[in-house]
Amino acid sequence: MLKTGRFLKGIFIMMILFALVIPAKLASAAELTAQQNFSKKVSAELNKYIKKTGGKVTLEYRDLVTGDTFQINGKTPNRAASTIKLPLALYIMEQADKGKINLNQKLKYKSYHYYSGSGVIQKDRVGTTYTIRDLVKKAMIYSDNIAFIMLKERVGQRNFIKYMKSVGGQYAYPNGQNLTSANDLTIYAKRLYQFSEKSALGKELVGYLKRTVYNTTIPRGIKGTAVAHKVGMIPMDRIYNDAAIVYDKNPYVLAIMTKGISYDKSQKVIAGLAAIVNKHHQTKATANYFKSNEDVTIYQDKSKNAAVGTLKKYQTLRILSNQGTWYQIKFGKGSGYIQKKSVTALLKHAVTGWSTNQPQIGIIKMKAIAPVFDETTAGSVIGYINKNQDYYFFKKEDDFYGVDIGGRVGYVASNYITELSVSK
Repeated sequence: MLKTGRFLKGIFIMMILFALVIPAKLASAAELTAQQNFSKKVSAELNKYIKKTGGKVTLEYRDLVTGDTFQINGKTPNRAASTIKLPLALYIMEQADKGKINLNQKLKYKSYHYYSGSGVIQKDRVGTTYTIRDLVKKAMIYSDNIAFIMLKERVGQRNFIKYMKSVGGQYAYPNGQNLTSANDLTIYAKRLYQFSEKSALGKELVGYLKRTVYNTTIPRGIKGTAVAHKVGMIPMDRIYNDAAIVYDKNPYVLAIMTKGISYDKSQKVIAGLAAIVNKHHQTKATANYFKSNEDVTIYQDKSKNAAVGTLKKYQTLRILSNQGTWYQIKFGKGSGYIQKKSVTALLKHAVTGWSTNQPQIGIIKMKAIAPVFDETTAGSVIGYINKNQDYYFFKKEDDFYGVDIGGRVGYVASNYITELSVSK
């Protein structure tokens, strides 16, 4: 009888624990992040497309705003072809930015530099001189092979290899082979994007890549959007690659490498793959909610000059508008701004207590940093409103004022309020 009682007691405890665990799992299942939806749907569509086209495809996508990534065999090596010119040009421009290379230095075209294939220098007379800047330009716009050889000679292959490894490249002429991966190419493209955000020479390099004469691949699949990209192809070996910065409102980088597909067809395949990725990237940007990954500062505007409050970790709010690297939310007497890098976009949420078209019956002003609770009794803190901030309220409940914080109903205790005005 004693053993039976202990057994039943154990079962009772397990039932309690089970009841406590299940709601958490259901709540988690009720959420759908924009990236989860993106990965699931883009994976299904890309793999179906690749199966039909035949050949081998490796691919990697990186969202430059949120840091989200997606890849299909992204670290698998393949022949780089002329995509190797991208990290070399980036290395040279970074060195020039540091004052270690003079872009106006002239280099002489010698007979041993000659290499057929893509480019325009091969039509020039041996002995012609070019500035380093002009060689970089020709290597990017015309994918000039001779320009690449001359530039690599100028910096030294050993230094070039050291640079690629230092920025995260996995494949830097392993055993002398010109190999790379979609992952490596997105690393270089992302670095170029970041370099161009702070350096005029980075912007110059991006400008060359936007003007390349080879535009039958990623740009063709993403019409109407500026694309800075570097292709590489070996037609006789059925190799065609492309690495791009896509200047969408929410910019991203994309690298696609193909093998075993005919020269003409491979370009169409890359364009088709890019179109699929871009379509699902656009869907990500339509998310209506976000969840904070950490305690996040709420700013009055996108200049980051004035902090008006703080959102607590793991809180979900409604997005008013998607503005580049920022989300706009309802806050105070108008709106506030939160940086996207600190939150996760959601297509579905598991939060209750939303504020819908509540009347603004008055304004309260904070005399100290005021916590905002999700309930008046034993509530959890959603966030904080900074001192001296004015805030619309829509109801008074005991010693609390009901406010709209990012679309959610929040409550501020009256002891944090210094001034009150009520609309007539």
